[in-house]
Amino acid sequence: MTHQDLDHRSRAPRIAAIAAGAGVAVAAGAIAGIGAALCSIVFDTAYPNSTFARKRNDRLRHHDPLAQYRDEAGNAWFAQSGQPVSLRTYDGLTLRGWRFDPDTARPAAHCYAICVHGYTGEPAEMAPWAHHYARRGFTVIVPAQRGHGDSEGRFVTMGHMEHRDLMQWVNAIVARDPQARILLDGNSMGAATVLLACADPRLAPNVVAAVADSAYTNVASQLEMTVSSLLHAPAWTAKPVVAWASLWNRLRLGFGFHDVSPLNAVRHMHIPVLFIHGMDDTIVSPRCARELYEACASNDAALLEVPGAVHTAEFAVDPQRYWRTVDAFIDRLFPLH
Repeated sequence: MTHQDLDHRSRAPRIAAIAAGAGVAVAAGAIAGIGAALCSIVFDTAYPNSTFARKRNDRLRHHDPLAQYRDEAGNAWFAQSGQPVSLRTYDGLTLRGWRFDPDTARPAAHCYAICVHGYTGEPAEMAPWAHHYARRGFTVIVPAQRGHGDSEGRFVTMGHMEHRDLMQWVNAIVARDPQARILLDGNSMGAATVLLACADPRLAPNVVAAVADSAYTNVASQLEMTVSSLLHAPAWTAKPVVAWASLWNRLRLGFGFHDVSPLNAVRHMHIPVLFIHGMDDTIVSPRCARELYEACASNDAALLEVPGAVHTAEFAVDPQRYWRTVDAFIDRLFPLH
C-alpha cells in the first residue's frame, strides 16, 4: 500500500464528516427558514402570503367552520343594533368594537358580557352569542381583536398580548360602572384569550365567570397539529419547525410559543368557568377541552362536549342542549330575570 493510498484513506472520514456536517447545516437552515416563514404566515397580518391576506382575498372562505350555520336574524340584529366603541391599548393601538344594549324589557342591572372572536375572525361572527346574551338582559361588548377587523395592529399573538387587551375592555366597563358583574365568552383563540386573562392577577374582580369554547391548550402544540395537518405528515415532524418558529418569534416579538399556555393558565383560575368543545373538531383537538377542564383549579368548572359538532359550531348542532347548559351556568352567577 502506497503513501498515497494511506493519505486517501485517512482523508475519507474527514470528508464524510464535513459532508455530514454540511448536510446538517443545510437541513437546520431549511428548518429555520420554514420556521420564520411560518411566523409570517400565521402572525403577520401585513405579510402578502399570510392567512389573513388569503382570507381577505376570499380564498379561505370555504374553510369557515360556521359558514353553514349563519343566523340571518342574529346577523341583522347585530348590524342594526351595534354602537361603535374603541379604546387605546397599553402599547398604543386603537382597538374597535361594538356595544349592544340589553334586548329585553327587563335589562339586568350591572350585568355585562364580552364576546371574543377567534383567529382571523371578526366581531360579526359572535352575533349568535351577543344576541343571546342581550336577550337575557346583558349589556354586550364585542371587540375586534388586534390585527382583526377595524382594530389596529400588525401582529397577532394567539392570546399573549390579546389577553391584556381584553383586561382593558374590562377596565373600561368598570370605570363607567364600578358595580359591574362581567362574563367573558370566547371562541377558539378568543377562548384562549379569555382563559389567559382570567388567570392574570391583574384582572379586575368584576369578572365573575367565563365560557371557553374550543380553546387550545398551548400555542406550540396547536401549531404542531396545524403544520402536520398541512404537510400530511406525523406530528413529530412538525416539532423542529415549530421550535425554530418559536425561537424566531421570541427574537421578533419577545415571546415563545410555550409562553402562551391556556393549560398553565387554568391551573391558576379560581372563577367559575364552562369549557365547551365539539367532538368532531378538526382544527383544535377535542382532547384540549378535557385537559383544560381536568387541570382547572376552579372549584366551579364544568365541561360540555357536543358530538357531531365541528369547530365552534356546538351552538348550531345542538342548540337546545348548548344554550340550556350556558343559561344554567350564568343563571347561578348573574341576577337575570
